[in-house]
Amino acid sequence: MTSPSTSPNKHLVLILCTRAPLKTRFTISRLRAHLRKLLEVSPHAKKLAAKAKEQGVEYHWEALVHRVHFIGVEADLCDLKSVYALADKLVNGTVGSPDATTMDGLRLPHGSPGTSSYSAGVQQDRWALSQKAGSTGAQRSWGWGLSGLKIPRLDVVILNAGMGGWIGVDWIPAFRDILLDLVDAVTWPTFKLPNVGAVVKPQLSSKGPKTAAEDKQPLLLNQEKMDEPPLGEVFCSNVFGHYILSHELMPLLCRPSSATSQVGGKIMWISSIEALSDMFSVEDIQGLKSLTPYESTKRLSDLLALTATLPSVQNISAPFFDPVNTTTASKNIKDKKSTGNGRLVKPRMYTTQPGIFASEIMPLNWFLVACYKLVFLIARWLGSPWHTISPYKSAVAPVWVALTENETLEDMGGAKIKWGSSTDSGGNERVKKTEIEGWGWDGEIGATDDGERRKGRRKGAVDLTKEMREDFEILGGKCWTEMEHLRKEWEGVLGVGGRK
Repeated sequence: MTSPSTSPNKHLVLILCTRAPLKTRFTISRLRAHLRKLLEVSPHAKKLAAKAKEQGVEYHWEALVHRVHFIGVEADLCDLKSVYALADKLVNGTVGSPDATTMDGLRLPHGSPGTSSYSAGVQQDRWALSQKAGSTGAQRSWGWGLSGLKIPRLDVVILNAGMGGWIGVDWIPAFRDILLDLVDAVTWPTFKLPNVGAVVKPQLSSKGPKTAAEDKQPLLLNQEKMDEPPLGEVFCSNVFGHYILSHELMPLLCRPSSATSQVGGKIMWISSIEALSDMFSVEDIQGLKSLTPYESTKRLSDLLALTATLPSVQNISAPFFDPVNTTTASKNIKDKKSTGNGRLVKPRMYTTQPGIFASEIMPLNWFLVACYKLVFLIARWLGSPWHTISPYKSAVAPVWVALTENETLEDMGGAKIKWGSSTDSGGNERVKKTEIEGWGWDGEIGATDDGERRKGRRKGAVDLTKEMREDFEILGGKCWTEMEHLRKEWEGVLGVGGRK
């Protein structure tokens, strides 16, 4: 928002998706409070104020706050009906945001400043936004509830939500590995215990909106369970739910081709440093038999993102990127395709990874989480560039990819690179290229050696060869074939494929 190339009048609209309205309100309230703190009292705010003073103008942090808008929506990636409903809402419906809330995401009293029911006669709650100039208050949430907003386009879709699918830690191997090689053990751990073969609940009996298939056979649903193909829980949460959502959002991600517009939106997969080749098998693409289902899904997302536009894969992936091929497609999209030169600019897929950080995805109590953080800190001191430790620092790579101009990003390698969040030994965050087995750092064979690039490389890693590169591309094509087959199969199961 403050880069030299960014217009001072430009606004940032963030659409956050959670599984429940209360979680949405809580998340947005915390983001609003963080935004105010960042722009009013942080070191960054002081720099902005000093810069404004040098230019002979007064710094108004409120003006920057009002350029950021938070919208809230809900969906459960393991409930495909809710995924289709969310996509339809974003493409064809309207969205909004909750009223200003307390820091805990709770509602303010009726009529409070910062709510749509504001009344001048109601005493201001200390967490709310006052409409009066010069108003003060500790950590107050900002913004009124917005409603009826039509989304014209999406510039970036960040596919971040997911689950680990672990049920615990095998402690004896964990202690052994950490004592033998601490950095390697907590970067590529082999002691996490998976919930092997876990599947999602039946989709046709979920709580989401009824599909055409359910409307046609309402009595059958009450008498017996309808047959459904198996759908892996970790696979659906980490890959397939995202895959369906991204496909259905193509009407908002594509752009009409013109002399001034040759770039579509961005689809960004959040992968992992742990996405190793031996943890994935295309024959078990859902990871139902895998002892590493989480790592399997992350390897799959890398394969999809990095091979999507390769010549040998483009014909396979083309239906996924076609907005007219979606259930959300509307007449105006078809009209756009038929105007001008009749060509739409498709979005680009990117893959990033957040490094190693402590989060709720691993089922550990607070004491073990604290111990884990200490071990991560030691790994960082020992030279690991990947231990970002905190979620805030782990977000540096995806945020950088999201906000960087497309042309600048492509000049640096763009979609050919897995951009990773990393830190130096002092914890200063930065973006670093990540090596991928079978792809190298950028898919190029015999790239110039770079000592800094190789820092944090996994022991035993080998340089990319022509054969490895060819195998990676072939595997990517197989993955796209399987994913497209699954997408069309589930469109038939849910009865949504014929809606156009």
